[in-house]
Amino acid sequence: MIRHMAMTDNLVKGIYLMIDGNIHLVVERKYKTQGRQGGLIILEMKNLSNGHNVSKTVKAGTKFETVTPEHKEMQYLYKDDESCYFMDTGSFETIAVAADFVGDYAQFMKEGDKYVVQFYENKPLSIRTNPTVELKVTESVDAVRGNTANAATKLVTTETGYRVAVPLFVNQGDTIYINTETGEYTGRV
Repeated sequence: MIRHMAMTDNLVKGIYLMIDGNIHLVVERKYKTQGRQGGLIILEMKNLSNGHNVSKTVKAGTKFETVTPEHKEMQYLYKDDESCYFMDTGSFETIAVAADFVGDYAQFMKEGDKYVVQFYENKPLSIRTNPTVELKVTESVDAVRGNTANAATKLVTTETGYRVAVPLFVNQGDTIYINTETGEYTGRV
């Protein structure tokens, strides 16, 4: 856990700031010129204590307290209705995090996969996610006759229970790539 001061010139997407006792994740940083008055920095942030998105406009050169979180490799174990459970691969300690901490990404997580979780004062801040995942098709339904007006697709279920539309040539037992941001099929392994 390291804290230091940084000016707005050094702030980038993905940095953590301490503002009013709450940790904020910078999602986007924009610079706006004001003629002779100097520039303004528009920070789009996520307040990690309540999950709300915040926009803050400050003068260029403003100092902020930054937070450098601790990184731990964690193995995903399982999830229930309220929480996702991870095990620290170093200490073998199991922690439960709220399901909304992981968000929609939980539908792509396989038991046993390892993730880097960022902590600050033993509280999880974020989980490093992958832009694409490989999931095995466990259930495939036949294509509907006449479904060829555009690209012919069918609905399949993956090993995590996630359902996605795929081309007709994808079969049960195949492993497919899924874009985790859009939730769409992107290819077959």
